[in-house]
Amino acid sequence: MWQSIPFSLNISTANKPLAIFRCVNEWNISNIGAVPFQIIELGPGTGTLAYDMLRILKSFPQIGNTVSLHLVERSSELARQQAKKLGIEAIDQTWITGAGKGTVDGAGGGAGDGAVDGAVDGAGDVLHYQTGISQFGIPVYWYQRIQDIPKGAPAFIVANEFFDALPIHKLQMTDGKLREVLVDVTEDDSRLRFVIAPNETAAVRLVPKESRKRQHLELSVEAGVVLNDIADRVTDHGGGALIIDYGHDGTKTDTFRAFQHHKVLDPLHEPGQADVTADVDFSLLRQMLRPKAISYGPITQSTFLFNMAFEQRFNALMKACKSDEEQDRLAAACDVLINPAKMGGQFFVFAVFGWKRGRLGPVTGGFQ
Repeated sequence: MWQSIPFSLNISTANKPLAIFRCVNEWNISNIGAVPFQIIELGPGTGTLAYDMLRILKSFPQIGNTVSLHLVERSSELARQQAKKLGIEAIDQTWITGAGKGTVDGAGGGAGDGAVDGAVDGAGDVLHYQTGISQFGIPVYWYQRIQDIPKGAPAFIVANEFFDALPIHKLQMTDGKLREVLVDVTEDDSRLRFVIAPNETAAVRLVPKESRKRQHLELSVEAGVVLNDIADRVTDHGGGALIIDYGHDGTKTDTFRAFQHHKVLDPLHEPGQADVTADVDFSLLRQMLRPKAISYGPITQSTFLFNMAFEQRFNALMKACKSDEEQDRLAAACDVLINPAKMGGQFFVFAVFGWKRGRLGPVTGGFQ
C-alpha cells in the first residue's frame, strides 16, 4: 500500500493521511462494497486534511465513486477557504431552511452513480449551507452541526483538534460535594473571577456516575451531544470515528487556559481577545459513549503513528531527500510528531465504533 499512495515530503502532517487509512481499512473490513458512504470531518480548519483525504481516496477506484464529503464548519469564511483548497470552482450557497433529521436519498449526482445526496431532511428542507464538486470529482457539503448531516449510510468521521475547542463546565469537589465553578465579577466590578456555585447545577447532574467522586473535572455537554450523534450513526449504519486531540485519560485537573501570541494567559484576562481551550478528557468521552458504542484508546499519537507503519514511511521519505539539509528538516519534523515530550505524547487518538463492528474481527489500523 505504501508504494501506491501519493505521499508528499511533508511529514509534519503525517497523522492526517493516516486518518484516511483507518477509514480505508474499516471500509475493507466492513465489506461495504459499492454502497454509498460518507466521510465526515468536524472542524476542517483550512481544509488540508479534507484535501489529503480526497486525494488519497481517489487512489482507490473502488471507493472514490461511492463517497461524499461532509464538513461541519460554522465559519463562513473558513468554509470559503476550504472550498478553495478543495479546488471547487462553482460553489452553491444556500440559507439553511430547516433543522430536521436528514436521510440518504439513495443514488445522487455529483461524483457519479451511488453518490450520497446529502441535501435535504425528511421534510425537504435544505440542511447544508454550501456545496460543490471537488477537483477530485467528489461532492462536498457544509453544515453548521453534525446533526444536520443526513443519516442512512455508513459514515467515517474524523475530528482533528475539534473537541478541545468545545465549551466546558468546570467542576470541583467542595466540602464533599461536586460543585460547578462559575464566573463572577469582583466586588468593585474591575475584573472577572471564579466562584463556586452554592448549590448543585444542571451540569453536575450530567456527570457520568464513574466520575462523580473526582476532585476536579472539565465536562463538555456539547461534546456529549456530538458523541451521541456519532454513536447513533456508527451503530445504526456502520462506519467509525477517529478523534485526534491533545488531552488526558482523566488524570489531569485544571487545564482551562487562554493563548495569545503563543503565550499562555489567565483565561479571564481580557476575555474575547485570546483563544481559550481545555484538554480533552477522554475518560469522560468513553463514559458518555457507554453503552451506545465501543471505544478504543486513547493511545498516544506516537504509538498510533508507529502502529500505522510510520517508521517505514519516514525511512522512505529520508531516502527521497535530495540534500542533508532536507533530511535534517525531515528528522526535526519527525521528532516533533513522535517525541513523547512533544506532540507524540501530548496528542491522543481515540476511536468509536458500533457494537456490530466487534463481530467483524479485532480493531487494528493503529490500535493493535
